[in-house]
Amino acid sequence: MPTTTNRNAKKERILNAALKLFSQQGYHATTTKEIAAESGVAEGLIFYHFGDKRKLLLYLVNNFSFVTQFQEDAGELSKLPAEEALFQFGLAYLGFLRTNMDYLMLIWSPELIKDVEVSNEVSQLIGGFGTAGSSILKQAAGSKHQPEHTVQTAMMMLTSSILIYCMLHTRFGQEMLPLGDESYIRELVRLLMHGLTEES
Repeated sequence: MPTTTNRNAKKERILNAALKLFSQQGYHATTTKEIAAESGVAEGLIFYHFGDKRKLLLYLVNNFSFVTQFQEDAGELSKLPAEEALFQFGLAYLGFLRTNMDYLMLIWSPELIKDVEVSNEVSQLIGGFGTAGSSILKQAAGSKHQPEHTVQTAMMMLTSSILIYCMLHTRFGQEMLPLGDESYIRELVRLLMHGLTEES
């Protein structure tokens, strides 16, 4: 009889294989037989754990747990000076993007972009990042009580700039972006906090 640890390990292998294949081949083009072969388990085990391919997809999307950790880390970051906290937040976000590229490719794939259930989860994912970063930005604003929409816009500027940086770096390499990760994010934070005209 398989142990709980062994069952969990097989379930994790199925999830990793599904994420890889869904992001590379597309959700509709991937079969449960391919997922089973990639994960090294019997195809029936996929149905046992998840029911069907659709439920496997939704499990993948619904149980993406990084945001909870990210929010907890943001609480710790808020204890740092504001610019350092934003810098560390930016580095953590860039690390998240690089580590989870398969997941990002999946949720932004053309075939899933109009999927209502997946879109609801993506909305919550983005909201989670926004909540985590907004607390740091509010601290950075200090006594200048900024309207909520201003804080949200600033957070969108930060995260979208880092996302574009990550995508360009992934596609073109260091040659196109010679600044390096830390220098880029420090400069981005400086611009966000002080603008183009104010000395840092």
